[in-house]
Amino acid sequence: MRRSSNVFLGAILIVVGVIFMAFNYDLIDFDLTFRKVAQFWPVLLILAGLAVLLHERRSFYNPTTALLVAFAIPLAIYSMASNGVRRLENKIGEDFDFKWDDDDNSFEYDWKESEGGDAYESEERNYDNGSRTEQDFAVPFNSKSDKVKLHVGGGAAEFHLEDSPKDVFGARTLLNAGSYQISDELRGNSHDIDFEMKKRKNKSFHFGDGDNNEVFLKLNKKPLWDIELGIGAGDLDFDLSPYKVEKLEINTGAAAIKVKLGDMLKESHVDVESGVAKVSLSVPQNVGCEIRMDGALNAKDFDGFEKQENSHYRTSNFDTADKKIYISVSSGLSSVSVDRY
Repeated sequence: MRRSSNVFLGAILIVVGVIFMAFNYDLIDFDLTFRKVAQFWPVLLILAGLAVLLHERRSFYNPTTALLVAFAIPLAIYSMASNGVRRLENKIGEDFDFKWDDDDNSFEYDWKESEGGDAYESEERNYDNGSRTEQDFAVPFNSKSDKVKLHVGGGAAEFHLEDSPKDVFGARTLLNAGSYQISDELRGNSHDIDFEMKKRKNKSFHFGDGDNNEVFLKLNKKPLWDIELGIGAGDLDFDLSPYKVEKLEINTGAAAIKVKLGDMLKESHVDVESGVAKVSLSVPQNVGCEIRMDGALNAKDFDGFEKQENSHYRTSNFDTADKKIYISVSSGLSSVSVDRY
């Protein structure tokens, strides 16, 4: 029986080796992803059971069974986590009703002084809009600054982007509970703006039916932008193609992120750190683009990119393109895609 067990293990190794060699030499072409392959983890348990039956003592503790179970366990974890990601992606933006117990409902704005001593104000208005509280923010354009460093920190919400032809930055929020605050400061020719959700006391929340939290950000197209987005959960859809974005940093947990980048600058950098998220980026065809990805158990789709080495991808025109976009992704259990338009 020991001989039968060895033959069984040898047959499995031969079949797996032949399949991988066929893939490497393009002898077979199946449209399979690791996520799809992982769904077949129960087959490994079936084979492990057969290995027990073929063992001379019908013992579970044999090398063949141990090997098959060792492969099946991580595949099962990945498959179940991937299914959870899918369900979460479908859930995001649908039927969210966060109800916060917040005993601090005050609103505030901050005054700062520039290096030149000129005072300026971030305007804020807030009022009730049905079941949600609406806030309006505006930061006037300052002729002394040609660069804006924007930090956005938000909770669960849908984030939208609009043009701000007059002010350098504006925002409108529609929230079931909680509130945002804003502060800004001039530092030489740089305008630093912080827009984030206020910390709450005695917090609690639950899912239910109702309107989502919504945040509408408004950017001016004139300055050079350095943007940092800290999004906890929700849905973000930004078309940044008409803006001069020098650096974009996205930090997110469970969210659906969709960003369209442009070719307004010679060089742009995009850094993405995500947990269980769906991240979709679009870059122009005429721009050379490089992707470096770090993390495990991710589903990725980089259409139009050529693999350079492990976790390193480039477009075919990267070396010759006048304009370049560098993308760095660090994620786990995420779906990441980059396409060209």
